Amino acid sequence: MFSRLGFTIPRATRGLHTVPKLKNQQQIVESGISGVYSPAGFKTAWLDYQKYLTTNLSLHTVGSANETRTPYFILLNTAKQTTEQHTFHYASQAHNNHFFFQQLGNKEDVLITRPSRFIMDRLADLNIPTVEELKNSMLKEAEKLTGQGWVFLVELPDKSLKIIRCNNDGTPYFYGKNQLLDMNGSVSEETFEQLNGIKEKAANGELDLTLPLLALNCWDVAYLTDYGITGKSEYLSKVWDCINWEVVNKRLFQV
Repeated sequence: MFSRLGFTIPRATRGLHTVPKLKNQQQIVESGISGVYSPAGFKTAWLDYQKYLTTNLSLHTVGSANETRTPYFILLNTAKQTTEQHTFHYASQAHNNHFFFQQLGNKEDVLITRPSRFIMDRLADLNIPTVEELKNSMLKEAEKLTGQGWVFLVELPDKSLKIIRCNNDGTPYFYGKNQLLDMNGSVSEETFEQLNGIKEKAANGELDLTLPLLALNCWDVAYLTDYGITGKSEYLSKVWDCINWEVVNKRLFQV
């Protein structure tokens, strides 16, 4: 603050969205993430892409109330605003990508980690009795994405778990914006029925918030450098082997 003519005038505070630092980031920059990412692949998927997202998020929020908010709060604030979809895109992508990389670790370090019994108990209700079955179920959903997107294991308001597929920049936090349906192509009868179901839930105020526990990044920027344009399946399989379940376990709400 500075004083002029006896009045104290506060300095304007500007917000700048930057790439957050991951745990052991300098080591990863030098060596990559063993089992899934080379240093070059990590640079593309995290450092370069996250910088692109946060830079554009800064440009789209300058001078607004979202300027000093985190990507998480920005995506929630803009999810229902049709005039803020560019801002939503960069906020949702920045948050999803950060969420994804936070759960990764060197393969040899995370092999000893396991999902907690709380997660496994709830997965049993989905007829998913083993970690291998969970892997198969999530990778199956990932293969259904013909373009860009995400696959999440989420916790529902009733504390049950569910696997959801989010096309493009969809978010798991708000049902009305998770973009489960890809509307860029033809609409099948099944898709039409699902869309009507979403509209009905919206009309009844049933679009509840869900909380993600685990994410699979299916955007091509996540794998092109290391795996090429046909390497999605190989990449997803290797990502699974590098999940740090200690991080995932802490995301589950427990009473």
